[in-house]
Amino acid sequence: MTRKVYAPNVHLFAFHLKESDRHNQLWDKYNTILSQKFGLTKPLEIEEQIGYRVDLLKDKTEDDVALHFESKVFLDETLLPITGLATPIRIHDTYTLALNIRRPELDENGKKTNPLNPNFLELLNPSGCLMPTEIGSSLGQTLLLTVWYTEEKQWLPWKSLQNRQKLRELADNCLREFIPNEYSCPDFYREGQLFGSPIFEYGVPTQGKDYCHVLVWIFCETDTDKKFINHYSSFVNLFCYKNKAVTAYKLSRKVHDVLREEYLAIEPYIQEIFQGMPVDKNLTQKELNQFKTYLKDIPQKYLSYNQLTRDLDNYRLTIDINAQNYKREINDIQSQLPGENLSFLSQFFDEDCRLFREQLQSDLGYFQHGATLLEKAMTAIQGRVNIEQAQSDRSFQNTIAIMGVGLTSTGIGASVARYIVAADPGKPILPPFSSNHLHPLTQALFLSLVFGITGAAFTVMIQILKRRIG
Repeated sequence: MTRKVYAPNVHLFAFHLKESDRHNQLWDKYNTILSQKFGLTKPLEIEEQIGYRVDLLKDKTEDDVALHFESKVFLDETLLPITGLATPIRIHDTYTLALNIRRPELDENGKKTNPLNPNFLELLNPSGCLMPTEIGSSLGQTLLLTVWYTEEKQWLPWKSLQNRQKLRELADNCLREFIPNEYSCPDFYREGQLFGSPIFEYGVPTQGKDYCHVLVWIFCETDTDKKFINHYSSFVNLFCYKNKAVTAYKLSRKVHDVLREEYLAIEPYIQEIFQGMPVDKNLTQKELNQFKTYLKDIPQKYLSYNQLTRDLDNYRLTIDINAQNYKREINDIQSQLPGENLSFLSQFFDEDCRLFREQLQSDLGYFQHGATLLEKAMTAIQGRVNIEQAQSDRSFQNTIAIMGVGLTSTGIGASVARYIVAADPGKPILPPFSSNHLHPLTQALFLSLVFGITGAAFTVMIQILKRRIG
């Protein structure tokens, strides 16, 4: 026999980045859902305000910041009234839509409405219009289903194992009825109690792209609903910080995948470079040019790789900031309800956020090795190129020095030759090969060449000796 529930509610808490391309995404989705699925025509009008956390409803009053609406749905050929309210908010850089659609606790005559089968929840999510893929908010969302355990059984000692199992079955059933068949139900994650009533969480934060966060809260104590309403604003903040942290972690996984590909390509790339680097001989001009090309490519790879690691670290900081904001919000509720057990809410900070941070810290440590490899490769190649360049410059300087000394010596030889070959200035100069003696011009050239070669050879010997000593 299917257990009935009283006054079923669905709460949508959706979050969208204010500076995104589709900044009106949440308000447009609200207007579409309410007009197409529930026949309402009054749109949600927004008026931007200054402040960290502000209510954005244009026609808000000092006591009411939500847009109220009424509609009717068919269940087993019976027309049932439903009511709801929408609260548009901006929390810092995040647009927030808190939407509640419910079966009222009292009818138009002030009498309690009848309990319903859980399949009524399907009518509050027609065609899956409240699912994450339909809302499309950039920073995620949370769906909270609240149902009263039928009034005559509120005395149920739900903490006993047997009754907890029954309540879990009821929560599972509510979830299946709420989510249409064409959508997959999120996996069960954990359970606990909050404000004296059992609460069940679905959707694993570390799950991939199909992550869907749903809470099913079964009110078994009369105070549960009152405390939830009194701290409704804090719950909006909690879900905002939670979804921003989870979204940052999900985005970090995408960066992680790209970084991993880059990292795995670094070692083969560096091995290819150094396998072709001759150790015991000088580089050819072609090899030197190739190494200079590497010196242009590696800094680009390094900058790109470093940007990815910075993105990963930024997501870590985003998680830290929102985790601390989440913890602060819990502390605020705890200060107002000092005896209340809020361990179910604290689990996200104590367990999930800790896991996120540890994973990202591990990733950063692992991928830092890739940046180090690129740095060392760049330093090694730059050093080899500098050595080759220095040797080339030194060889050029040696050549210049040898030529300089040779030319100088030649000049000296030429300048002193006239004292040797011009012994009798009055004697006419005979043409070449006209006597058994060398022509004076030939003697001068030969003597200059001897001086030049001697000077160059002496310079080479000095340089060789200097290299050996140095």
